[in-house]
Amino acid sequence: MNVGPLALVEWIERDGRVRRALPVTAWPLTIGRAIDNDLVLDDPHVAAYHARLELDEAGTPHLLALPSVNGVQLGRTRLAAGGRAGLRAGDEGFTLGTTRLRLRLAGERLAPERPLARAPRPARTLLLAALLWGWVLAGFALQFDPGSRLTDWLVPLLGLPAALAGWCTLWGLASKLFQHRFDFRPHLAVAVRGLLAIELVGFALPWAAALGGPAALSHLAPTAAAACGAAMLLAHARLVAPQQRRALAVVGWSAFAAGALVLLALNQQRQDRWFSELYVSALPPPQLLGWVRPVPIDAFVRGAAALRAPLDAAVRDAAAARDDEGD
Repeated sequence: MNVGPLALVEWIERDGRVRRALPVTAWPLTIGRAIDNDLVLDDPHVAAYHARLELDEAGTPHLLALPSVNGVQLGRTRLAAGGRAGLRAGDEGFTLGTTRLRLRLAGERLAPERPLARAPRPARTLLLAALLWGWVLAGFALQFDPGSRLTDWLVPLLGLPAALAGWCTLWGLASKLFQHRFDFRPHLAVAVRGLLAIELVGFALPWAAALGGPAALSHLAPTAAAACGAAMLLAHARLVAPQQRRALAVVGWSAFAAGALVLLALNQQRQDRWFSELYVSALPPPQLLGWVRPVPIDAFVRGAAALRAPLDAAVRDAAAARDDEGD
């Protein structure tokens, strides 16, 4: 009959992968830099005999900290020499010096199997990339004067593909560093979808406001585009560090919310309004303006008259500021 190991001590890399695993066939088990330990660690911050794993009378594994300078870190608790703590299945592990270890027990209950992430289809990614490229080229075509030189098209023609390739190469190298694989294609799919979302949001919201929607849609367009950009960066980061999905989401969206609040406060302080845009500046084609409900002349005059008081106040404030500067 094949009897498996009593436990397994795993050496965990910083990306969450198991660097090395030592089967435990007998207790106690000593850990340190000396070569006569059961588990030898190549870590200058670990003592010759740093810690010992042993069972108590009830058969529960315990971690005993042996004499050392740095002690043993178990969660938020630091064990000095002589310190002792019980270990349970499912614990995040313990740290000796800069080495993180984890004890797995025979018969412990495992988490359910995780489904593999589906790789993006190359054809779909290429189609979206072509759509993004065409969208950018169309925007440049509207800006160019008739009869512009062919050399003026070099930047829009080659700039986006080169920028995308460089961007995804950098993220692919980050994946190579932390995940040990060069994930260029998944990062390309994330970048193409993110940039398309930014372009569509920046286009659709001002047009919706101009075609009769609330003006707030146009005011929120930069913030919505920035949110799409933040989501794209988080998607890239999750490909690099999938074990830290929750932490990345909390940090990323908290930073985005803090940045948005700071910008709103600065706009209010400098311009006396929350948003940089003063009015809806989008101008759809005349054929589409037939969808907009016309504003009665009396309502327009009343709305324009309501602007007089704040404008007069702004003029007085500006004149007072000039007088103070002259004095």
